[in-house]
Amino acid sequence: RDNGWNKAARASGGVMRSTDRIGAGPYARLAETPRRKAGALSYANTKNLPEAEIHRRAAQLIQDRFVHADAVMRCFGPAILCRSGGDPSDFGDVNFPELNTQSKFLVLADTSTPQQVSRFVEKFWGLEKPEIIISVTGSALDFELHPILQRAFDKGLTAAASAANAWVITGGTDTGVMKLVASSLSSSGVSMPILGFSPFGAINEREKLERVYGGASTMVSTKATKDGAPLNAHHTHFLLVDSGKHGVKAWGTEINLRVAFESFYLERKSVPMVLLVVQGGPGTLATVLETAKKGSPIVVVADSGGAATAIKQYIEGDGEGSLSNWTSPHGKVEDLAVKFGTEKPLGQLREIRKCNEESGGKLITLFQVNNDGVLEATEDMSNVLLQAIVRLWVAGGGDSAGRITPPDRPGTPSSLAQPALALRESNASLSSQSMASPESSALG
Repeated sequence: RDNGWNKAARASGGVMRSTDRIGAGPYARLAETPRRKAGALSYANTKNLPEAEIHRRAAQLIQDRFVHADAVMRCFGPAILCRSGGDPSDFGDVNFPELNTQSKFLVLADTSTPQQVSRFVEKFWGLEKPEIIISVTGSALDFELHPILQRAFDKGLTAAASAANAWVITGGTDTGVMKLVASSLSSSGVSMPILGFSPFGAINEREKLERVYGGASTMVSTKATKDGAPLNAHHTHFLLVDSGKHGVKAWGTEINLRVAFESFYLERKSVPMVLLVVQGGPGTLATVLETAKKGSPIVVVADSGGAATAIKQYIEGDGEGSLSNWTSPHGKVEDLAVKFGTEKPLGQLREIRKCNEESGGKLITLFQVNNDGVLEATEDMSNVLLQAIVRLWVAGGGDSAGRITPPDRPGTPSSLAQPALALRESNASLSSQSMASPESSALG
């Protein structure tokens, strides 16, 4: 790649024209700058220089290398990544004519590093570093929330994501919680990045995304099966993880890269993350447990059923004996004691409860509706999501590795005050609207 860059730079006399595919003028000279300046730091060239000058030159070299790496990713991003078999990464736009939307996509190997993916997303796609990441996990099966909870969920999630300049990350398919969240955000009309991490081998019509190489493809809605599901048209960007597996075997192959990507922003870029749990099966508990061990806050939509309700019952009750039946808004009964009563999920629930107790009960926040149809949360969903982070931050939860830290320690997200201010303004607006609506009494 360096040879190709240098060859292009020399062909244009060291100055690239704005019409060239590689990029505008300033980037062309960067190709040889790091290599040329590296020689300036040899022993022979620096032995008679003052120490301050050596440090200045070293700092300049490091800065040049970072600028060079950013320029390469900005211009050649997809060429730096590849698919599982070593073929070039497929990338471009995917059109959804039924909803008249267009999204960016990238097909990349499951062995890609989170550093590479992060640089691609920010430099090639041009997304700004987020102030907060809202990671959503839960059921891949379609379901419905309690009507009151659904309205509060729609308003609050949008307010939190827009007030905090957030990235929302989901599984990307047009099913279950991914569809619920993306549809809620899209219906608000607010523009924000919604990233979908999906297994490429389990995407319907995936052949339409192959060998696009910067072009555009069109996908239509198809039915989800155990072997695959369609992409959700409300997501803005798709990271399609290629493991070489297809059909039912591909499900879950994207999880490791997604977790590494989120952890990279949490630990290396000091971006706070909150995990939003909606419904879910036994596999959701593993995600919740890993997040709890990292010390990141977790918001559980307790009345959505499945793993979310099991977590609520377990941490509020007396452990194993607290799991009981849950009835959906349509009267369907789910026996949580049977679904989550085996050794593995019970062990995970036990550890989740322990992590929450060690945080003084600040790690997990429940968002739920009581038997009278009134929201029990003292704040709306937007406050619940962002204040879940602030609660740990003020309490001194986490450490300088990038988890939430108090103001007098390194790693504190400097931008946290701004979204908090925006959140208060957003909540004031929502409150005034709610007071004038018929549902305000039901929303508490």
